[in-house]
Amino acid sequence: MANYEILFDLGSKYISSALKKDGFFDKIPSAVVLGGADGKQVVAVGVDAINYKERGGSAKVSHPILEGAVIDVEGAKVLISTMLDRLVSYKANIFSRFTVKCALPCGMISSDKKIIEGIFLSLGARSVTFVEAPIACSAKLFADFRTRQGIVVDIGQDTTDLAIVTTEGIAAGCSLFHAGKQLTEDIAERVKNKYMVQLAFDQAERLKTTCASLYPNDTSTCSTVGQNQHTGVAESVTISSKELYDTVVEHVKKYVDVVRGLLASVPETLASAVKRDGVMLCGGGAKLSGLDLYLQSQLSIPVRVADQPQDVCINGLIAM
Repeated sequence: MANYEILFDLGSKYISSALKKDGFFDKIPSAVVLGGADGKQVVAVGVDAINYKERGGSAKVSHPILEGAVIDVEGAKVLISTMLDRLVSYKANIFSRFTVKCALPCGMISSDKKIIEGIFLSLGARSVTFVEAPIACSAKLFADFRTRQGIVVDIGQDTTDLAIVTTEGIAAGCSLFHAGKQLTEDIAERVKNKYMVQLAFDQAERLKTTCASLYPNDTSTCSTVGQNQHTGVAESVTISSKELYDTVVEHVKKYVDVVRGLLASVPETLASAVKRDGVMLCGGGAKLSGLDLYLQSQLSIPVRVADQPQDVCINGLIAM
């Protein structure tokens, strides 16, 4: 009977999974709707769960993954079993012959790992191996950038992993709960303070992806709709990139401080070598306009952005 290794990247926004032997991956939004009398009946998963509210659904949309950890075990089981069905439903007898390799934030505590391990084992996995996300990402980044060391900065929805990585492993690293979601919330707060208009999270997210920039002379503008805090009615406002610039800079300064701290924590010979190869950006947050050039100007070392940065971690697991 064949053995299968199944790879997982459990993100707060998306869950990605792959069959090691096949070399391709699948991904769905990390969202699920459970209903029924016992609250365990599956109503919608993934994209269907995201669209559920728009269709007038009354049950709660759950996001089972937060900061890389499982906060809703039943919801996480539904997400993971859905991915297993999508990947291996056509494989004979797979459920008695598969192992799991899962990428996790480098700062995750053992109790959170135990919960995730228990979910996989309950779904039929023979064993579960965890890989720190910067290590998984480095397998893809080092191959793409033809290097053997560097500073991996993986910016996700809730968590940013920053680590000095070599072929021997992580020399210094940390998980920072300061990522894409926090920037979206900061942008919403900026708009509310200036215009007295409260944006829904989705509207603030759209503003971030279309208008937020680290180019000080960016003249882009974006119109959005929120609720006027005085009248309670919907109001349209037009926001410019320049209005958001200070907010974005303040957010990104934390990455600069952490990278400097990591470099100061390792031996000088390693720090000098790593500075030559510089920072490698990945994760969905790496797509922030001008992030690479801003970090380069602040750190005075090379900064590069991966192709398809949001998929680097799962592709790294495939490459390992």
